[in-house]
Amino acid sequence: MGIASASAFISLPVIAQADCNSQSQNNSNRNILTQNGTPATTPTAIPQPTNSQTPVTTSDIEFMNQAAQSDLTEIQTSQLALQKSQNRAVRNFAQQMIKQHTASSQKLTAIAQAKGVTLPTELDSQNQALLTKLQGLSGRNFDQAYMQAQTQAHQKTLAQYQNYLQTGLDADLRMFASGVAPIVRQHLEMAQKMTSAQ
Repeated sequence: MGIASASAFISLPVIAQADCNSQSQNNSNRNILTQNGTPATTPTAIPQPTNSQTPVTTSDIEFMNQAAQSDLTEIQTSQLALQKSQNRAVRNFAQQMIKQHTASSQKLTAIAQAKGVTLPTELDSQNQALLTKLQGLSGRNFDQAYMQAQTQAHQKTLAQYQNYLQTGLDADLRMFASGVAPIVRQHLEMAQKMTSAQ
């Protein structure tokens, strides 16, 4: 009986502590509601997603899909170039395309996920046709076709990025485009030089 009384006595502080915890949890919930109700009081150290303030438009989604297709195409055709080409310059170019377009793709994927947009993970019919064509070539013919495709693809991609920078309104996507467009321009210039040298 003495043990039962003691255990009942010991459990009381635990109940009191649980009540305190639930009360402080209620207070913290009130604080969260207050912060959500008044965004100005949110600490500036925590970046707030812009997608809650700016709805994603069809032009935003179209640009993201185009950029994702560009990255997929550059990566897959360049992986093929590493398998097929014996030309050191072509192989170096392909390695750079894989590295930089993979980095671009990772940034774009993070932005798209934050905005609830699902990006394509497979080539569309046009880009798949290009990859299939390149798979059927070898030697110098492959190198020429690959570099010509790179020139054309980067011309198209640069135009898409420039168009979005002129017309797009989403701050995250504009920042992404302004960072990637100079890299695409550099790739285009490299591809043009190499194509003319073939």
